[in-house]
Amino acid sequence: TIINVNDEVKTLLKRSKFSPDFIDIFLNSDFLIVEKENDSMIGAGFIGGMLHSYGLEILEEYRGKGLGKKILYETVEECKKRNFSVITGVWKQTNLAPIKMHMKIGFIPIFNLYYNEKEGREIIVIMPLNKKGQLFVKLCKIFDSKLGNLFFAIFFKLITPCLLYTSPSPRD
Repeated sequence: TIINVNDEVKTLLKRSKFSPDFIDIFLNSDFLIVEKENDSMIGAGFIGGMLHSYGLEILEEYRGKGLGKKILYETVEECKKRNFSVITGVWKQTNLAPIKMHMKIGFIPIFNLYYNEKEGREIIVIMPLNKKGQLFVKLCKIFDSKLGNLFFAIFFKLITPCLLYTSPSPRD
């Protein structure tokens, strides 16, 4: 089921068994794709941010039952309806099952990024949904080297202040 994030959904998410990191992301998403059992959320995918970042969490006891694949396909279809050019994702390189699933339906590994010792190395993947998306994938391939990673880090550091939104302070 595709839902927009509103106050009611935020309350349900806060009461769910999802990890706190994912709940924070879910709360700030453009939309969610949710699987429920007995009115409880058991799996959810999200799309959010400027690059339509995608993520997914399935409660442990429901993994391996095809929910991730179902949510992924619903996400892709909804993104196409909304005329998104790309869907992006980031995965730990050791998380092979989701990487393989996403690559089967058209996600393309773009480059690896090393954050730090705690976070480790992650793989950036993009699924182009139209010609603009295909062009974006080609452009992003320049980051697939040590020099490219350095350039990406500098570029991202420079544009981050432009991407952050701070609400205006109330007037007295």
